[in-house]
Amino acid sequence: MEPTAGDILTNPGVQLGTMLVAALVLSYAATFWLSRIFHGKTYRYLIAPGVIVHEYSHALGCVLTGARVREIRVFDARGGEVIHEEPRLAFGSAIISMAPIIGASIAVYLLARLLVPGFVGFGDLNLSSWQFLLFAYLSASITAAMAPSRQDLKVGAASFVMLCLVIGLLSLSEGVSAYVGFLAGDGFERILGLVQFSLVVLAAVTLSAGVAYLILHRTTRQGTQYDRFE
Repeated sequence: MEPTAGDILTNPGVQLGTMLVAALVLSYAATFWLSRIFHGKTYRYLIAPGVIVHEYSHALGCVLTGARVREIRVFDARGGEVIHEEPRLAFGSAIISMAPIIGASIAVYLLARLLVPGFVGFGDLNLSSWQFLLFAYLSASITAAMAPSRQDLKVGAASFVMLCLVIGLLSLSEGVSAYVGFLAGDGFERILGLVQFSLVVLAAVTLSAGVAYLILHRTTRQGTQYDRFE
């Protein structure tokens, strides 16, 4: 029996690959717009929480894969870096490189539960509260920095592609899928749901930043001056 379009889209390997592509496109787009609205120290302050979550997610990935962490840099000239040894687990490079996507997703969800529970269906939503404004700032920073960097992709992209292929092919076997599902329970679906939630937030950040930049750019072209954020 040939797989249907629905089978392909729900294949775990395809879902992982799609998740990475969406995170890359949206995160790079959000960073592009935000870096053109904010400048200098203001942009560094805006992105700082995201850099912290990004780098410490890498560090956690190192711990989980047996890679010894030598140094964690958060606020250097290049933004951040985790220096580590080779991982001991198979596909460890993929896990370490892509860890910020999962780390950012968990962080954004926990922030939503803490600050604006109505945003995730646990109460009323007040868009004018300081809690929502704080959540908007932190989630914008974290999701904008969630995508793997160029160095991350250089190190772990091939391993991640192989991981997606292995997971995708194994999931085609009903016996293997049932066994893995028995071991993992609904863990994969929960992680995927967290990532999807963070991607929705990131899409909102990207759209808002893009619209804001276009408005400011158009205002400047018409001769109206505005003060840049420094």
